[in-house]
Amino acid sequence: MTQVTSTLRRATVLVRDMDRSLAFYQGVFGLTEYAELIVDMDRVPLFPVGPEPHKGNGRFVILKGENALVGMLGLMEMRDPPLPEPSHDVKRLGIGSVALVLSTSDAKAAAKAVEELGGSILMPVAEARNLGDENGDFIPARLFMAQDPDGYFLEVFEPTD
Repeated sequence: MTQVTSTLRRATVLVRDMDRSLAFYQGVFGLTEYAELIVDMDRVPLFPVGPEPHKGNGRFVILKGENALVGMLGLMEMRDPPLPEPSHDVKRLGIGSVALVLSTSDAKAAAKAVEELGGSILMPVAEARNLGDENGDFIPARLFMAQDPDGYFLEVFEPTD
């Protein structure tokens, strides 16, 4: 079998309110827009989102950090028809949950912005160690855990070495 190499370029999460999510991720983490498009669900009938049949449209925005091609975050809002509320408790992680890990230059400022922009802090900023160097070793960091306005789990750290 041929060895395949890969790079994770983007993770995409479904959101309830695109404008609120954009304000959150741009305001907390300084992410900027890479691309935006309206997705016509008639053109992607096998995309497994929302109720059957796959009709309507969604707004899709990709945000980027310092690297324009790696570590991007896609936000997808289904607008017509909107998605129903999740059937599981988003405050408890389990199979199918998403955990986003982000590094920041200022953990205390980011934690404050999380609360100001509609998220919630699950664990306040603390001195810790986190996986974070090129060899997979722990580094000293300021770390906090939070949820974004849609309930996605966020682990946020600021390298301090």
